[in-house]
Amino acid sequence: MSKWVNTDKFEQFKNERANDTSDVKTDITYARKYPNPKMGTINKPKEYHIRLLPDLKGNFYKKMYYHMFQSGESWNFVMCPKTEDFECYCPWCSLTQTLYQGSDADKKRAYTYKRKEKFVGNIYVVKDPRDTDENDPDRYLSDKTFLYEFPAVIEQLIKKEITDVENGWGFKIFDPEDGHNLIISIGAKKADKNGKVWPDYSLTTFSKRPSSLGDNVDEIMESTQDIAEYLSNSMKSNEEHAELLKSEMVFDDVKDQFQRFMPVGGEIDKPKDTEAPKESAPSSSPSEEPEKEKVNEDKPIENMDDDDIDALLNGL
Repeated sequence: MSKWVNTDKFEQFKNERANDTSDVKTDITYARKYPNPKMGTINKPKEYHIRLLPDLKGNFYKKMYYHMFQSGESWNFVMCPKTEDFECYCPWCSLTQTLYQGSDADKKRAYTYKRKEKFVGNIYVVKDPRDTDENDPDRYLSDKTFLYEFPAVIEQLIKKEITDVENGWGFKIFDPEDGHNLIISIGAKKADKNGKVWPDYSLTTFSKRPSSLGDNVDEIMESTQDIAEYLSNSMKSNEEHAELLKSEMVFDDVKDQFQRFMPVGGEIDKPKDTEAPKESAPSSSPSEEPEKEKVNEDKPIENMDDDDIDALLNGL
């Protein structure tokens, strides 16, 4: 028996935790998330040197589905239940399908609720150009680990490096001791006919030479975050889904299915209820994926105009 643990107090604490029914799944404030890299110019791209890392459970990165839409002056981010399993029921996916079958106004609204995708994994920041603008070293982004939510255009480059048996670096892009950095180069494309300038990731590549992250690799790896836990904690409860649907005044459009597959007071319905509405899983082939580059990531959401919001909803 350890002298550091009071077993009586432990039993009391255990009972307190067992009886605590408060919902903690929506609290993701603990997560250390990497601020989205900003783009440079046509002639001078900005470069971000990072090392992809597995978490301590061996997960490299995961695809995440989500719904993001504006309500008044604020934006709502809803992790899609299909992130856990594509056969899970999602009221927002169901709502989108229902609205697409309606009037032109319904179809336009369906577009704002439609499902999007991106990927999330751990990274160690080797070099970030934004550090040069910081006077406080504690606010530097380099030499720290983060969870990075990255778009499909980046994932396609990573996937190619993993699956190219002849020329790819394979697992070494995740190796903290003798691995290859991902050099994210973000330039700018020429302005389109509407005068908009979009980021250009075409020069993004992996370093040719391997390197070590230093003498504190154990400490770095211990600071990685559990990807599955992050995604699970990002999920909204059934009650929160219902409240948000009602605030959007669309709950009646999915009420019957919602009450059947996501009863209030229960958890998000896991698969596989054969009576749940089915939807084909999306293809993972890069050639079949929609264009993902047309997002002006250099603009904060609150400063975007209608065209930027449309691109954001269509491209993330």
